[in-house]
Order: sequence, then C-alpha cells, then structure tokens
Amino acid sequence: MAWQIRSLTEASARVRGAFRQYLPGTDTSLWNNFVTICGKVLAGLAHEFELRMAYLTKQLFISTATGQWLVQQCSDIGIYRKQAAAASGLITGTGAALAVYPAGIRFVSGNITYLSTAPATADGAGALTVVVTSEVRGAASNRDPGGLLALADPVLYPDLSTEWEVDDDGLGGGADIESDDSLRARGLQRKRNPPGGGTLTDYEQAATDVPGVLKAWAFRGSNSIGSVFVYFLFEGREGFIPEAGDVAVVQAAIDAKRLIRVDDSVAVAPVAHPVDITIDNLSADTPEIRAAIETAISTMFVARCRPGIAGNPFTLPRSWIEEAISAVSGEDQHDLALPVGNIVLSGGEFPKLGTMTYA
Repeated sequence: MAWQIRSLTEASARVRGAFRQYLPGTDTSLWNNFVTICGKVLAGLAHEFELRMAYLTKQLFISTATGQWLVQQCSDIGIYRKQAAAASGLITGTGAALAVYPAGIRFVSGNITYLSTAPATADGAGALTVVVTSEVRGAASNRDPGGLLALADPVLYPDLSTEWEVDDDGLGGGADIESDDSLRARGLQRKRNPPGGGTLTDYEQAATDVPGVLKAWAFRGSNSIGSVFVYFLFEGREGFIPEAGDVAVVQAAIDAKRLIRVDDSVAVAPVAHPVDITIDNLSADTPEIRAAIETAISTMFVARCRPGIAGNPFTLPRSWIEEAISAVSGEDQHDLALPVGNIVLSGGEFPKLGTMTYA
C-alpha cells in the first residue's frame, strides 16, 4: 500500500499520548508547559520525517520516480535517456562539372547551420548531391522534402550554387532530449517486456530507443514467414508522421540490433488519415479554447490509437473525440457534428487532425 503520512495534528496527539504514558503526572495540554513545547517540536520532526519517507517511497518505482531517481531506475534495466540528436540527409545543387568538393561545407536554413559530412563530386552537368548534418541538435533541425538551404560561405566556394534543395527523403532524425514521461514509458515497457530474442516488443524497443521516436508498434508480416514491420511516430513532424529520413534512421537502429527475423526493411511510416471535425454550439468559443481542443484531440490520437493493418484494423470510437473535447478546461457544452460515426483505420493508417470547423 502507499506510504501514509500522518497529519501534524495526528502526530502531535501521538507524542502527547507517549508523554502521558511514559512520564506519569505530566500534562501536555497546558500551553506554557515544557512538555507541551517538546511535544510540538517532536511532532514537527516526525511529520518532516514521514514526508521524506513518502518521497523516498515514490522513488522505488519507475511509475512514480522523478528526476535522477527515474534515470537511475531505468538505467538499472538498460534504458537510458535519449539525448538530443542532429538531423541529416541529402541536399542537391550545382557546382563545377566533375569538381570534387571536400567535407565541411556549411549551409544554413533559418537559424540552423548544416555541414557536409563527406566529399562530393559533381557530375558532367555540374549537378551535385551533398550529405549534410545539422550543427545543432534538436527537432528544429529537421527539414521537409523540397525545403531550401543557402550556401553559408559563397566567397569560399564561388562555383557552388547559393540555393540548395532538400531531396525527397527530407532531413530527418533530429530530436530534442527525451522528457521524463517518455523515459518512464520506455522503462515500464522494458520492465513489462523482457528481451525475447526477436519478439515484437524487442522491435518496438529498438525503435523507441531512437531519439525522436514517440511511439512504435510491431506487427507480423503476411508476405513471408518470419517477416515483421514496425510502424512508428516521430516528434516534430506534422501529425507525428515520419518522413523518409526518419524511417532511414530507425531502420539503421534496427539493423544495428540484427534481430533474428527478416528485418532488412521493416521500419515503416504510418499513412496519415486526416480526421475532419465539425463542432457546433461550442460554449465559451474563444481562440484559446479552440487551440486547447485541437491539442487535446491530437494528444488523444497518440495516447490511445495505433495504426490499423490488413486483417487487424483499428477502430477509433467517435466517443473518444467527444471525451477529449469535453475534458478541455472552460468547455461546458458542444455538439459534435462530424465525424458522424466511428472511424476504421486499415492499411497502416494513423489518425491525424484534419480540418477543424466551428459553427
């Protein structure tokens, strides 16, 4: 059972009773009595001790531990906080025909700089593809396919184009340092699912160990015996749907584990299924309430849903959307006009907030 903390009044009563029991003739009810003062002091110390014991009791379990205690509990079972990671990928531009360019060329997008990590050679027409990695770690370093980067030092490389385009895989793999809630979830998942030499939960753990991976689901494949595939969500992406660059990072992590199934190409990005929502007669209809509703619905998708697959679809109940809206502080009443029924997901679909309409 949970550690029970006595109130200061209860502790004081126990101390007064002990004085009467072990020092017959004393009276702890007189305000100017020395024994009364001692009783209050001892009760205060006992209460502080019990508060400390309650705190330490919480630190014994991953589900309630905090701060460094949580880090220690997870590290004991081989789960460590994921550090911030840098985005990487390919960008394309032009240079001098057949020229070789060294690693270390700097590019910039917004306030994020990127460095080329390997020498690159332009083709006969001058087209050039460069591998880059961000110099700053974090989800902000990711870039979608087609994004533009500028050459940071055009004076040093006058024959390089000043504008570069992110290729179709995007710049992926960038992630912020892991939060306590995410670390706790991974620690509990590992404790409840010990390594099994290639079980589905082993694949889920391999994926969630990658910085930026929010959640993962492993399924047995039907295309060949022993095949498996892993759907996952990635922080910082729209609807948490990973880009191709994120998939490559997760696949590399699974490859490094070399699990025993057919796992040469198992990391898969879910297919976004936009969920359009129409709310009528919203009480206290303010921009803040609307933003909170949209956040609550998106959070519910991540917390309670999974991708649906062929032969194992997932049904998103309409009532879950109602519940998420109703839980928003300040919302007292609404009518959910759309969706009109439950939403069935299949083919790797995962729900994503679509068009929000308020009438």
